[in-house]
Amino acid sequence: MGEAQPGAAHCSFGVAGSPIADSLSPLLHHAAAARLGLRDFSYGRVELTAERLEGWLDAQPGLRGLSLTMPLKHRLVELARSRGWVPDAAVEATGAANTLLLDPDTGMGEILNTDVAGIVAAIREGAEVSDGAGDRTAVWDEVDVLGAGATAGSALAAAAELGATRAQLFVRNRTRAAAAREVAEAVGIRAVVRDLPDWVPGERALTLSTLPAGAMGPGGVDHPLPAAIPGIVFDAGYAPAARGWQESLRAHGALVVDGSRMLLHQAVAQHVRFAALAGLPAGRAEAARADVRAAMDAALRSR
Repeated sequence: MGEAQPGAAHCSFGVAGSPIADSLSPLLHHAAAARLGLRDFSYGRVELTAERLEGWLDAQPGLRGLSLTMPLKHRLVELARSRGWVPDAAVEATGAANTLLLDPDTGMGEILNTDVAGIVAAIREGAEVSDGAGDRTAVWDEVDVLGAGATAGSALAAAAELGATRAQLFVRNRTRAAAAREVAEAVGIRAVVRDLPDWVPGERALTLSTLPAGAMGPGGVDHPLPAAIPGIVFDAGYAPAARGWQESLRAHGALVVDGSRMLLHQAVAQHVRFAALAGLPAGRAEAARADVRAAMDAALRSR
């Protein structure tokens, strides 16, 4: 697999999306593979748009596992339906998938959404390590969600796992909110759509931002921040463009959980399955989950 080039040489594993240059997935998966001693493991980046996904997959006969980011998460589900690939429960709930697993012998596939579990784990981790986390570790009955794309659906499913039954869905374009509302209904959350400028930071104890990195703050939406922001703000962004807004939130008292923690936790779930496809016995791969997480965490913190 070539670096950010669609149609590049064949490979066994990788991450695809657009834009993809800032993805930390190769760093994490290579660290985990090295810890597990996997020899038959290569993992690169591919710059790929939704309309090119099907053709690119058909040109990769050696592909065993693929991580997918925007704008491919909904397109993968469409392809899976047409090809008889099996979705997991999180895909069924959200209509989005971020992982493709292919049996090299039969060509049969399985698609997963590990983002949901990744978001849940990242938020719980942030709450546990924060100072004075009593209120922040409580069940969040009502949450704010910023954005309405595929990751917003995963955020709503994660919010349901965290105990939410209601959500304020703040969007830049109301016409794009229908899919997110359908996910909310499917996971038992009553969602009300609002305009993004109406969001009040800290009004609810948990906010989940799924907006692209840089969408808020300097160069993006200039959203005024109150003097004090209690509670947790999860921001799916981890690219450099997201840092300014995250630092502003922290300066106003918010506990910010950035997207690199979600990336870590969802990648652990991916790699356990990738390792089995790379030749490690499935039971051993699952037993090595703690080692995978430790290797990825060390790589992430040392970057």
